[in-house]
Amino acid sequence: MEASVKKRSVLSGAVIAAFIASLCCIGPLLFVVLGVGTFGAASYFEKARPFLMGGAVLLLAVAWYWTYFKRAECAPGESCESKPASRANRLGLGIAALAVLVFAVVPYVAGPIATKISGTKPTTEVAEPASCCVVQKSAAGAPLVPTAGRRIATFKVEGMTCASCETTIKIALERIEGVNTAEVSYDRGEAVVAYDPAKTTSTKLRDTINSTGYTVKEGN
Repeated sequence: MEASVKKRSVLSGAVIAAFIASLCCIGPLLFVVLGVGTFGAASYFEKARPFLMGGAVLLLAVAWYWTYFKRAECAPGESCESKPASRANRLGLGIAALAVLVFAVVPYVAGPIATKISGTKPTTEVAEPASCCVVQKSAAGAPLVPTAGRRIATFKVEGMTCASCETTIKIALERIEGVNTAEVSYDRGEAVVAYDPAKTTSTKLRDTINSTGYTVKEGN
């Protein structure tokens, strides 16, 4: 009975550690999509993510050993062999392993899913021929350039660690009245926003980015 409780505790610990590790990306995204405020602790979870995922894998390894290889305790002088893993133990281990895998992968697929749910359009980037740079374009294919009644603000953003971070910032920015288009790049650590200066300001755009849990670099 005590061994069974230990196994459940170890498996629960592995799943919880993996879930917390995924909060660095899915936490801010969920808060923005659901409109329940901000998630400023993203950077703390990101720093701990490698250790938490490593701990989750280690706990799964311990549970795997206990399930399939650990010998039963025997009284002195008795010979005993390890018992075959019960169906319940195998099922519990499998579910926990699947949950850890899902939490490890979900930060990298949550972005596209949230984009569909929120109704925002994905960022598109088109490489400029014979150029080292990338021209930001709107979802309709038009370059993001200043026009009458529209300005362009570019922010260098720190703290983005996966593709879903792009979606978090993009959704938050495009909910601001006066924002025409927001294009966010995780690879370049950049957000480019086309907005109506009569309805919003670059300061509000900066504050909105910061409120998602990511940080606009000073000097932007």
